[in-house]
Amino acid sequence: MLRIIRTISPLLLVFIFQISGNAQGKSLLWKVSGKGLTTPSYLFGTVHMICKNELSFAPAVTTALQNAQSMCMEIDLMNNDDHDNMRALIMHTDANYSLRQLFDSTDYATLNRYFLDSLQFNLASLDKAKPFMLTTLLLAKQIPCNDEDIASPDRVLAAMAINQKKPIATLETVESQMALFDSIPDTAEAAMIMHILRDIKANDKEAHELTNIWKQQDLDKLYQLVIQSPDLKDYQNLMLFQRNAAWVPRIEQLMKKGSLFVAVGAAHLAGNKGLISLLRKQGYKVEAVN
Repeated sequence: MLRIIRTISPLLLVFIFQISGNAQGKSLLWKVSGKGLTTPSYLFGTVHMICKNELSFAPAVTTALQNAQSMCMEIDLMNNDDHDNMRALIMHTDANYSLRQLFDSTDYATLNRYFLDSLQFNLASLDKAKPFMLTTLLLAKQIPCNDEDIASPDRVLAAMAINQKKPIATLETVESQMALFDSIPDTAEAAMIMHILRDIKANDKEAHELTNIWKQQDLDKLYQLVIQSPDLKDYQNLMLFQRNAAWVPRIEQLMKKGSLFVAVGAAHLAGNKGLISLLRKQGYKVEAVN
């Protein structure tokens, strides 16, 4: 599950900073042209968290952003001041809800011990939190650097766009992205959390592999790694394909206004239901920029 949300859900960044298909090739940057567009637009595939010392962008990426008139990202990552709203999204309001009740006593003890040893706090303080919060904390722990050294490619690119006085549009709201996870039963998320915890070394290895694949710009390999996750099997349409299809009309609308730089999780680009394929089916020319 961690490999999935690491590449397709920037909602995690909001919390952390507050607390197969058609072959695509080795490129994360894609130029979109044709179908009456007067200037090309660009798609760029990101991972949503990485250590600062591993983050760099190819000159073609920064040039594409510089040449674009506006930027588009999944959700607004630059406004994380609404703490009350975020708390409402990640905490259950049902008086009878208890995070502890989602786990049997043995699993809860194991989970609590991990959080005590690794993150130095007791899970009792999060008893009203949704399971997504634990997943977020586990994900942050898998990034091999201190919290202050974690970077978000999405946020860095957005900061560049702001410095260049470019408007930033979004494809979703924080609320709609949180609703995706709310639609997954809490018990299913709890089971995923225990699966992660029982094989934490393998998940750490996968996190490192995913980062390396992204740095190598191997979009096909990254997509395969994500799509083959057993945790994604029942949620591919929810987490990837339905969202891709919903984004296309919004992206088309924005591209018609002028050159657009779109930054989304890399797994959204690839495959026959990915943005590259969907935009081609709409009549656009989409080609890799190397």
